[in-house]
Amino acid sequence: MYRRLFSGIIDQGNTRTFIEAMREARDHQTDRGIRARTSIWGAMTGQTNGMVIVSDFETLDDLERFTEMAAEDASFATMRRAVASQLVFDASDVSIHRLSYHSEGLYSSEDATAPRRYMRVLSGEVQAGRHREFVMAISQALEFQKQRGIDATTSVWSAVTGHTSGVSVVAEFDTLAELERFDELAQKDAEFAELRKASRASMVFLTSDVALYRNLA
Repeated sequence: MYRRLFSGIIDQGNTRTFIEAMREARDHQTDRGIRARTSIWGAMTGQTNGMVIVSDFETLDDLERFTEMAAEDASFATMRRAVASQLVFDASDVSIHRLSYHSEGLYSSEDATAPRRYMRVLSGEVQAGRHREFVMAISQALEFQKQRGIDATTSVWSAVTGHTSGVSVVAEFDTLAELERFDELAQKDAEFAELRKASRASMVFLTSDVALYRNLA
């Protein structure tokens, strides 16, 4: 599975118009047979009028068809301009990631990969030659939190564009209370802290960052 992230900042008062324009563009690509799960997330930390559009494609071919349509379909280009017009454009960015790990193990299952209400993203860079070690450490930490009753869907995404050593650990929750339970476990459970330390040990820690989002659409 491949993920296309379009991040940016919504101009003051334009959130509703932006979401409506985005839905129209999404319906247009669906009608033309390009299948992608698309969700819109609003930032809860940092610049709170920030957002990210997450589009998940089953195959690289699907993503390439989307890119081709964006370049050649005049109607779609017009719709995408309507989306972009709601943003502070010079603050926008596009990146592509490949799915490396999913907590459900079902990479192509729509139920397993369906977006939830809140998203916690830990992004950083993995040290050269330690990507497999990083994913294994993450999987052990996830099994531990699952045994402690933390209900979260977690996936690991490796960068295809930009810094290809980049990685994002995405944890999704249905409620803020569940997210808070995760944070509390991370702070108070020494064993869980050690497992998380092992996963971060294979990252270039100075480049890591945590961001929280809520699902807008």
